Formats: sequence, structure tokens, C-alpha cells
Amino acid sequence: MADQSRQGAAAETTVCVPALLCRRCVRLLSRHVRDVPGVSSFEVDAGRGLLRVRGVVDPAELRAALASAGFSGDRCEHRDISM
Repeated sequence: MADQSRQGAAAETTVCVPALLCRRCVRLLSRHVRDVPGVSSFEVDAGRGLLRVRGVVDPAELRAALASAGFSGDRCEHRDISM
């Protein structure tokens, strides 16, 4: 059995970003999201217009990063996951 005290709980947040139309958009978004405190990893699905962020992230900081990259984002889903 794994020691729960050593395993941190992480969160996964999925954000709808419908303006992801090209690779340049994805690169721009990626540069801003990776610098948000608490982001452990992220995945961009440009075809579906989704950004999945793993880690304990302040939603306001994530929205600010999206806005600074020129995107608006709507939070679609947030759930806790075990690492």
C-alpha cells in the first residue's frame, strides 16, 4: 500500500479556449501557461479547443495568463486526482 503522506493530491483543470486555431496560438498559450505557479504539466488540444492543466493552480492566475496571451478561457471542469 502506498504511503498517502508522501503522495500529494493534484488537481486537473480543463479550460475551454475556442480560439486555438494554429500552432502559433498553441505555442503562445503554452509559453504563458507553463509559467503559472503550481502548474506541474499541461496539454493543449487545439482541435477541441481545450487546455488541461495539472497541478494546484490559482484559477485567477490561470485566467490572467490566458488573458495576457490574448485568450479568454472558460473553466469547464475541475477535479482532484491522485498522483
